[in-house]
Amino acid sequence: MVKLSWKEKYAGILVLLISIVYLLMQLASVFSNRSSSYAIQNGSLVINKNELFSDLRTYSLILAGIIAGWCLLAGRRLGWMLGVPILLFITTVTGAMTVEQAMKLKRFDNSMIGFFVALFLLVWAIIFLLLPSARQKYRVSKGVALLTLLLLIGLGGAYIYLQ
Repeated sequence: MVKLSWKEKYAGILVLLISIVYLLMQLASVFSNRSSSYAIQNGSLVINKNELFSDLRTYSLILAGIIAGWCLLAGRRLGWMLGVPILLFITTVTGAMTVEQAMKLKRFDNSMIGFFVALFLLVWAIIFLLLPSARQKYRVSKGVALLTLLLLIGLGGAYIYLQ
């Protein structure tokens, strides 16, 4: 087993933490009364197709994040392959939310500090995983990097088309 530095542990814990928080938010949404994806009407189960696809997208991201965080902490290549696209994806979504919020407010507000802190933490985790020492520990080759890029494209495509 490869000895991981604090940088790789930080990235693994961050991916795992993001996935767990995302899971808790999804469970809170399912158990609250505002979730309208599944309902029983006249004795039959009615499923909203758009909500089903959205839930499928969310649960697949949560599952991939938990696997990625666990494997990153275990020093496995699969963790790097799943962790980097998830971190890049979450960074992109957080960045888009930050830009949207900034355009809405048209000035810096204290409510944007959380977005900037999240972006800072995510970018550092990505940088730590892209360092040569981390790529060497996780045995990242050109084929693995290409597969990681394809996973990122698939994750983005699933996010866009499964709405």
